[in-house]
Amino acid sequence: MKVNAIKNVGKARYSFSPKEAESSLAALDLAIENHRNWYIHLHEGLLCNQMFSDTVTDIAAHTKCKLGCWYYNVASETITSHPDFQELAKAHQSLHDQARKLVTEFKSVRVVDINEYRLLTEKQIEVMNLLVRMRDCIIDQQHCFDPLTGLLNRKSMGLLLDKNHTQFLSHSAPYVIAMLDIDFFKAVNDTYGHLGGDEVLKSVSNYLSSAIRDSDCICRYGGEEFQLLLPSTTLEVAERVLERLRQGIANVSVPFESKNIKVTISIGYALSKADIGIGALVKQADIALYQAKASGRNRVVQYDPDIEGK
Repeated sequence: MKVNAIKNVGKARYSFSPKEAESSLAALDLAIENHRNWYIHLHEGLLCNQMFSDTVTDIAAHTKCKLGCWYYNVASETITSHPDFQELAKAHQSLHDQARKLVTEFKSVRVVDINEYRLLTEKQIEVMNLLVRMRDCIIDQQHCFDPLTGLLNRKSMGLLLDKNHTQFLSHSAPYVIAMLDIDFFKAVNDTYGHLGGDEVLKSVSNYLSSAIRDSDCICRYGGEEFQLLLPSTTLEVAERVLERLRQGIANVSVPFESKNIKVTISIGYALSKADIGIGALVKQADIALYQAKASGRNRVVQYDPDIEGK
């Protein structure tokens, strides 16, 4: 996956479950297939003297074809929330308007005007490009985001870290990487079961993604651990941001089966340096996180080379 596929997604979330995404992809694939069939039947009428669809010359044909029925009646939120969805309505209606004009003239003179046909082809290409782009976007997001929490996954975060580090080397703008871990998460699972644990993970993720700055990026690193990128950030600013997140999580109450689950987080963080790579920086943040947990949890600890090896 390319970096530009997930750029500018600091606070973006993909909140649809894998089942919802798969269902929407299947419906979108069917819509694409139905539209291709409509286009084939239109050509059979123009080229092979076959009967046209009853609705091809209807003023509301764009709402009555199979693609239109899907678009206006059963398209899921996974699709309707896509930025190209509204553009598809315009392009699809324009295509049907052009088809109606072409078929009406053809029935009268039995000749297809080349310029009108080229315009039809252009509009068909536009519709197909929008449909395919929407489908590919859902597929990309399935690979970029963690299905439970909606946060970026570890692989996607790695691409953003690479990009940010390259910018750091070019512009010398310091950044901070932080590792966050939910304290005593095993006890949550043991007490409330994995469903309770999942609710905690989702609630913590919701809070973190809403509380970070627009420029920041967060991912689910694995299990109950999260990774946070604070670009163009000094140690002093990072400490304030991370302490605010720690306090905010401590105030989060997670409702589950008539009970409220409270958790805390431990945070370790490290500042970028020109002479160390991303892997080493992540390791430093992880060492600081270990120190935060070893010294009592529910605290923020900055990496200190003196604590390494202790």
